[in-house]
Amino acid sequence: MDIQPVNSVGSGAIMSTATASTPSNSDVPVRQVIAAIHDVNKSELMGEGRQVSFARDPDTHKPVIQIIDESTGEVLDQLPPESFLKLAEQLK
Repeated sequence: MDIQPVNSVGSGAIMSTATASTPSNSDVPVRQVIAAIHDVNKSELMGEGRQVSFARDPDTHKPVIQIIDESTGEVLDQLPPESFLKLAEQLK
C-alpha cells in the first residue's frame, strides 16, 4: 500500500491541498495537523534525522502517521500499522 505524505521528507516544505487561499471549514483541522507536524519536525522531537509524516491511506481514507528516517526514507514506525489498514479495507 503506497501512502503519499502530506509533507515531504527532508525538505521541510509542506505540500497540501489545504493551503488554498480560501479555506473551508473542513480544511481547518487538516491545516492544524500539518502545522503541528511541521513544528514537531523543526524541533527534532522525534530525534535527529527523523521526521513525522501525516497522510491519508488511499484505500481506507484513514489518517496515517509515519516516522521516517530522513537519510534512507525508511518508515521506522507507523500508526495505524499496515496490518490494521489492510484489515479495515477487507472489512469494507
